[in-house]
Amino acid sequence: MSRFNTYAKRADEIAKAAFKDYKDAETRYHRAEEKMKEYPQRFGVVNAEYAVKSTRAQADYLEAKEMLKTAKRVFEGHKSELANIRKELIAEINDVYSADPAQIDGNTLELLKSGIMNSSEYIKLLNEAQSNGNHTMARLIGKYAQDAVDAVSEKYGQNDKRVQELRYVSYQGNINSGGEYLKAYDFIVDVYNRAVNNPGMIEHWDELTGQTIANF
Repeated sequence: MSRFNTYAKRADEIAKAAFKDYKDAETRYHRAEEKMKEYPQRFGVVNAEYAVKSTRAQADYLEAKEMLKTAKRVFEGHKSELANIRKELIAEINDVYSADPAQIDGNTLELLKSGIMNSSEYIKLLNEAQSNGNHTMARLIGKYAQDAVDAVSEKYGQNDKRVQELRYVSYQGNINSGGEYLKAYDFIVDVYNRAVNNPGMIEHWDELTGQTIANF
């Protein structure tokens, strides 16, 4: 769980509230539909009690039908709320992961520039930067690891373990942008959007998004 987990939880709360409102309206509609079928309109002579029940059933059905239409529009409308949360998430990710001169460790930077480091030392530095939440240094370490790839691969070959380790450091350093959180959030929203189009998916919300939200 990260500092960004609140965004996933807010999306989850909005989705579940929307699901409940929609399901309540849908249940009411189906009940009204069944009642209308039980007391269909009859023309000609009918007893007063049946006429009252039939009229009531028709009115309840029409009201429930309109309420379901409204619920569908509201269900769809929550997409804009989720989009606004996404904007907030992007703003905080940019703030947290943006390059910060204050995070630069001069000694480590000089060591990176020296060109004397081996692949295991790059990994050690990367792990330290990541554990300290120093995204700027993680990106710098990744950049210098990538610079070292050509020289090491020329000396030892493309498939050498040291080359693979340097590529790993480069990749890990360059993904220190918070993009994984945005990707996870977009997955949550995608499941919601599909549920809007296919309400049968509502029952599978926790199954599909629970792990993503918990690990966000």
